[in-house]
Amino acid sequence: MLKMNDLVKLSQTPKSTVLYYIKEGLLPEPLKDKPNFHLYDERCIGLLKFIKYLQTNFNASISQIKQLFTHPDFDWQNPYESLISLINIIMGAENETFSPKALCQEFSLSESALQTMVDDGLLNPREGIFTAKERDILAIICRCNEAEYEMVKTYLQTAKKLAEQEVNLTLSALKESEQKDEKLKHLFDLLLVLKPYILNMQTLNIYQRESST
Repeated sequence: MLKMNDLVKLSQTPKSTVLYYIKEGLLPEPLKDKPNFHLYDERCIGLLKFIKYLQTNFNASISQIKQLFTHPDFDWQNPYESLISLINIIMGAENETFSPKALCQEFSLSESALQTMVDDGLLNPREGIFTAKERDILAIICRCNEAEYEMVKTYLQTAKKLAEQEVNLTLSALKESEQKDEKLKHLFDLLLVLKPYILNMQTLNIYQRESST
C-alpha cells in the first residue's frame, strides 16, 4: 500500500488528478486506516500509466476510459490484454453515427460502392456502425483523384501485409513470455507510435529533399 505522496511521485501524477480519477471511479477507493490517513493500492501506479497511455495514444475521454474500466470483461491486472478485445469502447463509443444511406447521399456514392470499400478494408465500421471517423476517412477518399486513389489502395495492401507480420510476431512473443500484458503494450507502441513515425517521416524527408532542389 502507498501513501498519497508516494503514489504521486511514483506515477508522476498530480494529487488533484488522482483524487479526480478516484471520484470518477477510474481508481479504487483508498484504504482509510485512520482519520486523514489513506493508503492506496499499488496497482494504481499501473492504472495511472494506462490512463495516460489511452489519453495520449487514443485521445480517449474520461467517460470512455470509465466505460472501459467498468466493463465486466476488463481485467485490472492485464489492462492491455483487455484493451485488445474492448478496443471498440475507446475507438468509437462517443462518435456521432451515420447510416450508409446518409453517407452515400453526402458523397454521391452508390451503396454498392460504399460496401466495396468496407469489403476491401478501406473503411472499417465497428459492428456495422459508421462513426465520425469513417465519415472523415470517406471524405478524404472521395477527394482523391485516380492516381491518389491508386496510392490509397497501395496503402491498404501494404497495411494488410504488415498486419499479418505484426500479429504473427506478437503471437509468437506471447507464447514465449509470461509478461503477456507488457508484450501487448509493446505491440500498441509499435502500431501507434513507431510505425506512423517511420512511415510519415520518410515521406516528409523525401518531400523536403525534392522541394529544395
